Amino acid sequence: MQKLGQNIVRIDVNEKQPDVARSILEKGNVDHSIFFVSNLDQGGGDDGKNAYRTLNIFRERFVENELRCVFWLTLNEASNLPKFAPDFWAFRHQAIEFASSHESAKTNLPAGILTWHIRDLGDSPQDLKEKVRSREELLSQLPERTESALARTELLSELGYLFWMLGENDKAMRSLTSGIPLAENEELSQIKSWLLNGLAILSYEKKEFQEAFEIYGKILKRESQEGFLWMNLAVTINALGRNSEAIAHGNRGLRLALTDARLWNTMGHLYIRMGKLDEAISFFKKAAELAPNVSAYHMGLAVCYSLLGRLDKSQQEIVLARKNREDQAPYLDVCQEAMLGDIETAVSLLKAVILNGQMTKVNIQRDPILNEILEDSLTEILL
Repeated sequence: MQKLGQNIVRIDVNEKQPDVARSILEKGNVDHSIFFVSNLDQGGGDDGKNAYRTLNIFRERFVENELRCVFWLTLNEASNLPKFAPDFWAFRHQAIEFASSHESAKTNLPAGILTWHIRDLGDSPQDLKEKVRSREELLSQLPERTESALARTELLSELGYLFWMLGENDKAMRSLTSGIPLAENEELSQIKSWLLNGLAILSYEKKEFQEAFEIYGKILKRESQEGFLWMNLAVTINALGRNSEAIAHGNRGLRLALTDARLWNTMGHLYIRMGKLDEAISFFKKAAELAPNVSAYHMGLAVCYSLLGRLDKSQQEIVLARKNREDQAPYLDVCQEAMLGDIETAVSLLKAVILNGQMTKVNIQRDPILNEILEDSLTEILL
């Protein structure tokens, strides 16, 4: 920089001087300086956010004085900046994210990580088909009258989910779309958001991420207190390559549903995709604490430890997962071999699992754990 006639001036934010613009202007000689700003989270205030607020209030100073700044942000600060200083955030010229060496080559999580309003039934395909049959029968018996709109939309919403679970996405789309006109009444607003959430998930699975993003924008204008919808938006934004915003929306979803282990689990997978394994571990631990009998959360921990080379810890988590779901032994065998580095054996076992009807290709395609540990090898299996 000095060769170009520019000096680097470091601005370390603190609670005594949270106003970044003022700190810079007091340094003088702005024409020949580039300012490196750090420690935004140290700006003080009752909530520790004074530095963000002053950035937002005095944002025009940066333009008027032609200040050239580089803001060095931690992951938490990158999440807080668009949330607590949205107008200043809009001024930014460029954001560069430095990923760790563990970051996945894939840019999006599988659709199985997205949350429906219905808790995962965990049923066999045959059980799911029976539930479809019973709900279609109920639907056929309902009169085409206004007073039956609630029952009809609920059934169509459930059918959409059941068809999706079976991998019959066209039927799922028809069921969900059929329910939208019936749910225009304000009293059915929540059910309409469930229907739209299903349509967004179908769009996401088709890799129509912008379409899914726009649907969530419409839903959250009305249903802004549903944590799982904010988390689904976070996953969608992550697929669009906007990691910082994804974390910000994911954190908002968590604040609205602090006891929903599914959302903590989703955040863990988001952090794995970003290569932030230490952060991912903390979220999976919280999910396992909230729902200790769910094997998926222990498997999330197992993946992280495996990627960090801590195979002993990885195996301990797989043991815990086995205790919770003995019926998943073939699936867990696949995961264990892959995490130990024997991909060839893992692929052979997974092919056998499909052949024996213990998992379908749809299940595998949507499984975040298998996508993280097998990645490119899944293409061969799913053909």
